[in-house]
Amino acid sequence: MTDQMPLPGGTSAVAFDWKFLRTRAAQCRLSDEDLTALTGIPTADFGTRLTPHTLPAAALFALARALNTSAESLLRQGGPARRAAPAADDDATVLHAALLEADRIHPDDLASALEWTPHRLRRAATTLAAHLERSGSPHRLVHTGTAIHLICVPDLLTGKQRQNLHDCGHTAATLAPGEAACLARLLHHTAHGLTPDLPAEQIPRLANRRLLAPDGEQPAPHPDVLFGLGLAAFPLTDTKAAAGGCASVPATATPPPPGA
Repeated sequence: MTDQMPLPGGTSAVAFDWKFLRTRAAQCRLSDEDLTALTGIPTADFGTRLTPHTLPAAALFALARALNTSAESLLRQGGPARRAAPAADDDATVLHAALLEADRIHPDDLASALEWTPHRLRRAATTLAAHLERSGSPHRLVHTGTAIHLICVPDLLTGKQRQNLHDCGHTAATLAPGEAACLARLLHHTAHGLTPDLPAEQIPRLANRRLLAPDGEQPAPHPDVLFGLGLAAFPLTDTKAAAGGCASVPATATPPPPGA
């Protein structure tokens, strides 16, 4: 017996079934470090260095035993033009999808949610960051010791294009940082009976975003915002609210301090 496993059919078309291998590794709770120890090849290099031709038969059978499967099931017969996708690319895609769901999150929390090791998350983040820049995606990855999230490449839209989106009734799923800061400041001043202190250039945009009440001499939180925060009995669109029965908290009402 040679040190390579005899391969069925045309050997040039045989490759590892990366999806099945990754699935079995997750089910058997094998980490990247475990896979590296079994094959002698870092998982980051699996796509280029780990092939049925380079992995000794003994290592292939040991890998199959660790994954509780047969050696043959780890291999697939594909067309000559079909290429196995590197595992790192798979992780980068999963990371991209997770960040679209979670937005800004601590790296440790994200690794725990994905059931990844910190090393695997760092490797996937490096791959994803390079892919986003190389592919010309509007997304960019920010990865620090305290947060990991996606941002949009600045200046892709002109100021007029962005304003037009808001003028035509577009409502973003989340607030931009500047909008959130303005709304929090407005709520604070309203709750304490203080004069609203908003930048004049922000008022039209906040009004178009339905963050400001549609009438009144001074800027005030929109009734829908108060309703969403539990500070009003009805949203503006409710029939009782439209009839003037919106039971919002008076401006002088002071909410309990944080942590109370």
